[in-house]
Amino acid sequence: MFRITDLDPRVLQDWQVAEEAEKHMKTIFRLAEEAGIEGDELIPMGHHIGKVDFLKVLNRLEGRPNGRYIDVTAITPPRWGRGRARPSWGSCRGWPNGERR
Repeated sequence: MFRITDLDPRVLQDWQVAEEAEKHMKTIFRLAEEAGIEGDELIPMGHHIGKVDFLKVLNRLEGRPNGRYIDVTAITPPRWGRGRARPSWGSCRGWPNGERR
């Protein structure tokens, strides 16, 4: 099984890491299928890039409860330890049966 961590940047050039990682990328069609996006809601722009027609998705999911989205950005500190680090975490999940916390 391929793991991106197997590509050691201390040994390989940047372009070699990118080229090897690209061989194992999922296509936009596979990602859309895994996310539950239907074919007419996806606007592909090549094999690995695409857009989602969110109005079609919203219309299709109109009767379902809304999900929640959390987006926290991060700042990576420099090597010498100065600066501030903030956690980065994103989540998009709808609670089943309209359950709330």
